[in-house]
Amino acid sequence: MTYQLTTLENGVRVLTVPMLNRESAAVAVWVKAGGRYEPKKVSGISHFLEHMMFKGTPTRNARQIKEEIEGVGGVLNAFTGEEMTCYFAKLLKQYYPRAIEVLSDMVLHAAVPAEELAKERTVILEEIKMYGDLPSHQVHDLMGELLWPHQPLGRTLSGAPETVSRMTRSEILQYKRDYYHNRNILVSVSGDVDHEEVLARVTAIYPTRQQKKPSVFAPAKSEQSKPRTHFFEKKTEQTHLVIGLHAFPRTHPDRYKLGLLHVMLGANMSSRLFEEVREKRGLAYEIKSGISSFQDTGAFTVSAGVETDKTARAVSVILKELGKVRKSFVREGELRRAKDYFMSQVSLGVEDTLDHLLWVGEKALCSGELPDKTEIRQQIEAVTLEDIRDVAKRIFRTQNLNFSLIGPMPEKMQRAIAQNLVIEEC
Repeated sequence: MTYQLTTLENGVRVLTVPMLNRESAAVAVWVKAGGRYEPKKVSGISHFLEHMMFKGTPTRNARQIKEEIEGVGGVLNAFTGEEMTCYFAKLLKQYYPRAIEVLSDMVLHAAVPAEELAKERTVILEEIKMYGDLPSHQVHDLMGELLWPHQPLGRTLSGAPETVSRMTRSEILQYKRDYYHNRNILVSVSGDVDHEEVLARVTAIYPTRQQKKPSVFAPAKSEQSKPRTHFFEKKTEQTHLVIGLHAFPRTHPDRYKLGLLHVMLGANMSSRLFEEVREKRGLAYEIKSGISSFQDTGAFTVSAGVETDKTARAVSVILKELGKVRKSFVREGELRRAKDYFMSQVSLGVEDTLDHLLWVGEKALCSGELPDKTEIRQQIEAVTLEDIRDVAKRIFRTQNLNFSLIGPMPEKMQRAIAQNLVIEEC
């Protein structure tokens, strides 16, 4: 399998992900525009603009955009991230040129009609309320604020009600002009397609050379000298919590070591946290770890939903497990299973044309790195027991701790938990 990435003379990058003998194809148009590029006063503008892209162009109205893809059995959607926005479609491979045309028309020529803007503002405000009613989601937003306070990376991607309410059409159009230009765009296609044919189609659609430079954002400030906490008291049936620690950027040389540590701690039902917190003690229904990786920073998180009166015990058990991998080597068989699980997930993830495209496309857009399964396997196999403990020592430190919680928790219990946020060290 050979990925091909070409930069056209007009500045647009074109990526193809060859997947022979597939009936489906996936197309994605990526733009370097996301939460990290936003001034505070227009927080959420990337997400708002993403919504407006589906509201019509000079040649297609909103209904025609959807029908051109869904009318041939395809799916059409988009998402906004911290460092990118992605518009994508999956459909039968003979229709992939149509997907390139429709998605590119949206990205290049979205009209952002005023009457649709007013309606969509209400939709987004309802979306913000919806997430506010989901404590398992909201508690992660609180964690972002703790990890990266007073900076774009710590804000919610949907924006705040006050910023969304004030945002004007002229601000949205100016943001589109500033970021939706050739040097910020990657067009990607996966499936049984020819790279040269895709190049020709993209070249015919996108305008001639533009002089703008690729967009950049301010570096993240991740320094921390003591634990940070955010308790949000709310009447819920279950208390939701997240423990977060600063970790590695997207291309850090030790990212695969951290990935294996994540597998062993909380990626599946045979992980340490699932076994200790749920299976042995019955403290939580859901308990898991996660990794967030960005260009210049990252985070490792552990999240759980527990009965309120079991919260302190659950936190204690989680912190104890983090301390264990700092102090002692994991077992050889445990590391072997983690390596096999990691590579199996990579292989399963590239079976589907859309999943494969999103995996490679994000790397190509954000780092210029094209993944190589053989190289990934070599790096995974090279990880030792000492490597796992070394990574744990560097990340699982008390001064690096952040703790967010949503639930009906009395102040006395809050203080007790805050005072015991300690990872035992060697």
